Amino acid sequence: MAKIRLVFATGIALWFAIKLYGLGTWTWEQSNQAGIFLNLACVIGIAALLGYEHKDKSPFLERWKEIAKAAVLYSVLLSSSMGIWYYIFVPETINQRKAAQLELLEAFVNDSNALNAMYGTNAGLASQSADEIYAQQVATIEVFFSPLFFIGTVLLVWIFAAAVISALFAAAMPRIWNGSPP
Repeated sequence: MAKIRLVFATGIALWFAIKLYGLGTWTWEQSNQAGIFLNLACVIGIAALLGYEHKDKSPFLERWKEIAKAAVLYSVLLSSSMGIWYYIFVPETINQRKAAQLELLEAFVNDSNALNAMYGTNAGLASQSADEIYAQQVATIEVFFSPLFFIGTVLLVWIFAAAVISALFAAAMPRIWNGSPP
């Protein structure tokens, strides 16, 4: 269990370090990609380590339960860390991203050619004015960048990924190390 705690602490500390480094050097997308790949590596590492430790446990569901507990716990801690980062330490990054999206929306709504092309491809919006479309999209952007939606979505994705990866390692490790599934 000490190894797992070390992976937890190292993974979250490295995530904070990557985000801190990325503040002045990377774009939003590059920083997110680096964070995602690091977190994916940590979830895979946790699943692989626990998959190996529990390779002799039978049946599959017992192995999966043990592996998934730790991987999902890491996902919860990771999502909490993201909330702390994005909404307490550096909320301006989210606010800048939101402002950029609002600027793109405003430019789109003010571009009559783009708006007419959208009306042509989406008959459902043809009855709405540019101001109504703008108001709807602003509300969507406000929801998307709200802390509850952002952290909830991140938590949902990482829990799902942790559960699937845990199942894969729970199924594969006995086959790899024992030669046949217990």
